Amino acid sequence: MIFIFSISQKNSIALLSLAVLLGACSLQPKTSLPKVSLPQTWENAPAQSFYGKTQKNWWQNFNQPKLNNLVSIGLQENIDINIAYEKLQASRIETKIAYAANMPEINGTAGYSRNYTSTAGIGDVLRPLLGLDQGGSYLEPKGVSYSNFNTGMFASWELDLWGRYKLMRKVADANRQAFQDDIDAVSLSFEAEICRLYFLWVNLTQMVEVEKKASDILKEIENINNVSYQRGFISQTVLLEQSNQFHKVFMKYQELDNAEQAVRRALSMLVYNRPDALSVNDQNFLPIDYTQITPEPLKIPSVLVKTRPDIRAAEQRLHAASAMVGIARADFYPRITFSGELSIDALTLTEFGWGARNTQFGPTLTLPIFEGGKIARQVELRQSELKSAGLEYKRTVMNAWKETEDALANYNMTRTQYGNAVQMAENAKISTKRVEASYRRGDESKEEFLVSQLANLDSEIELLNLQQRLMENYIRLHVVSGG
Repeated sequence: MIFIFSISQKNSIALLSLAVLLGACSLQPKTSLPKVSLPQTWENAPAQSFYGKTQKNWWQNFNQPKLNNLVSIGLQENIDINIAYEKLQASRIETKIAYAANMPEINGTAGYSRNYTSTAGIGDVLRPLLGLDQGGSYLEPKGVSYSNFNTGMFASWELDLWGRYKLMRKVADANRQAFQDDIDAVSLSFEAEICRLYFLWVNLTQMVEVEKKASDILKEIENINNVSYQRGFISQTVLLEQSNQFHKVFMKYQELDNAEQAVRRALSMLVYNRPDALSVNDQNFLPIDYTQITPEPLKIPSVLVKTRPDIRAAEQRLHAASAMVGIARADFYPRITFSGELSIDALTLTEFGWGARNTQFGPTLTLPIFEGGKIARQVELRQSELKSAGLEYKRTVMNAWKETEDALANYNMTRTQYGNAVQMAENAKISTKRVEASYRRGDESKEEFLVSQLANLDSEIELLNLQQRLMENYIRLHVVSGG
């Protein structure tokens, strides 16, 4: 079929098309990301740092098969991770709903009804009209019964004049991507927490062993002092001070042992969703070379903004808020809906057919005339939400900047402290060996030898503490850099 339009009709169609295009383009405000003046490089970056991409499965660099297994299981079993994935799945379903919102709708109906219509009093109305004697007697029917058979089909489709449904799809897409970025952030934090708890478990296990050795040494010193006190070589004050020192170390040993069990249960709960999945039998750890723990390639600030998942999520929510303003503005404009109906109604089945059809087709124009300012207030609300989303994006970027600088500064400080602790531990070992040699030659007493061993164990505890802080700062640095 070929339609022939006059020049005036063509001009009208062109103007209408242009108005539609201009309206669709102008409803969503032009929104750019808030400008944040980021530095070219990090202030606290290590002197020998370099920039590049980081490894996805970064925890595998520790060469700990048990840790690799815990992360793998946890990412599949953890309840919080699974809840996050369900929210992502819900956002994907909402996206499909948004894409289907502007599709034509076709509904079918079919029905049957048995009807009764009363005719009481109808004779008093019809007799004068028919010229009949009103005083005469007559037999008035009491009612009419009949059946109704019907079937039909109704179709409708709204013309997306102002891009309302297109903007709805934009909102759904942006929200879905924001949920995906949220999952990336949750997964990164989850991986980091497993690593932190794992290495804390390792260090606490080693600390418990060291404190147990220290308490055994102090118990031996206490026995020596008891003999010395009985012989009158030392006073009771010295004996009591030594006993108190033993009890303090033993309480510290108990505290560390209790902390190790609590961390083991926390890690078990995080990975397996139950506190008893890990036991003492799982404490067969491989040695960790802390001297090889160095930051992965850093991301320059401008790249960090594009890769950190919480910043990406804030950006997507800003885009969604911008599209919501356009959707609110579209309510000011008319809506055109095309609808059509085909139905068949008959009183008997013999009459039920194409000849009893009813048809209806045409457009419907809906235009808001008065709504008490509700649409304008809705636009103002969406514009306020857009400003809030922009401020939230800026705050997220600035927090990422601060967190990265803090993490770099803490890592650099702990790295230096760890180097000093390693040297102190080495000096303590040398001193203990010297005292032991003197003790073997008879130049030093056994008590002096045991005290030197205590000093060596103290340096080991300090080194273990700094190892844990170094690992935690390394993990933190990885998280704030976006993984």
